[in-house]
Amino acid sequence: MSWAIDAGFALLGLVLIFWAAPLSIRYNAWTTGLRERHPNFNPPPTPEWRARNTKIMTVLFRVVGVFFVLRSVLMLIGRMNTH
Repeated sequence: MSWAIDAGFALLGLVLIFWAAPLSIRYNAWTTGLRERHPNFNPPPTPEWRARNTKIMTVLFRVVGVFFVLRSVLMLIGRMNTH
């Protein structure tokens, strides 16, 4: 059963790696919408900062995806070596 969880983490990691750009665009649009509705809390970003935020989130999604893939691969290799 634990191999299925590790395979799920690997799949999640691959999804984050390959869909990082669309996910970051959607996340940026969502946070910009929140900022536009509540400008007193945090003002909406300028177009330059929106582009920068999208690049930052793309990198972060990919880093997390690589972490999940490496974690699951190492766990699966560790289980194969103990049996």
